[in-house]
Amino acid sequence: MLRDTAVALATAGIDNVRFEARLLLAKASGLSVEELVSRGSDPAPESIVPALRSLTARRLKREPMAYILGEREFWGLPFKVTPAVLVPRPDSETVIEAALSLLADRTRAWRLLDLGLGSGCLLLTLLKELPQAQGIGLDISGAALEIARTNAVSLGVAGRATLIEGDWRRPGWEGQLGGPFDLVVSNPPYIATDEISRLMPEVARHEPRQALDGGPDGLGAYRIIAAVGRRLIVPGGHLLVEAGEGQAIEIASIFLSSGLIPLPPWKDLGGIERVVAARH
Repeated sequence: MLRDTAVALATAGIDNVRFEARLLLAKASGLSVEELVSRGSDPAPESIVPALRSLTARRLKREPMAYILGEREFWGLPFKVTPAVLVPRPDSETVIEAALSLLADRTRAWRLLDLGLGSGCLLLTLLKELPQAQGIGLDISGAALEIARTNAVSLGVAGRATLIEGDWRRPGWEGQLGGPFDLVVSNPPYIATDEISRLMPEVARHEPRQALDGGPDGLGAYRIIAAVGRRLIVPGGHLLVEAGEGQAIEIASIFLSSGLIPLPPWKDLGGIERVVAARH
């Protein structure tokens, strides 16, 4: 079963087929990957066959593995994910690294805001790391908020997280958030509209477009956030945003023109300037 699944995945041009086949077989059998390895020579119950075929068919359509499994690890924590939210990625962990370097005192009752909450991976991870902090998360999608609420409960931070449905494209959106905040973080949509169709199929076909589409030049959300940045952030507070490759200089310029003070960007593990920071 493992071999046949790997062959099927290979025909679809998927990489790491043996690894992915093992994940799909573990999901279909209800076993952990470790249990699957230890029991790999056991006869497989017939009930596993249709379950595995169904899961494999989804992956052959290039549905992200995280959606099929229903979970993705981020910063060592498990996050429930569905097609209502972006799949958390290691690149975004750079936002956590930057935030924790700025909020060095983990005993303070920091006030945090996450714009474009999604699965909650940024805000909820920071609440786990900063046990006295309180956080607010804003998202336009009610379905995404439900996922984030589930993750907040499972991570034990629901009592310190207020999750709000709202649209930052509407005038006065920042007034409902109860700011200002010590730290604002965001992984906003930053893909230029015309480039979305050229992304890998897992992203272009399956991840929520409203979380990807950053407008004609990919920078629309940064302009919206920067325009109200000084009202959202306490004096001396910080704004941290994830950026696409090659966007850091332009985003820093947008922040500067809005009266914020840009800081040197943080690079991800691939050496890309992934997080743009500014101080009020």
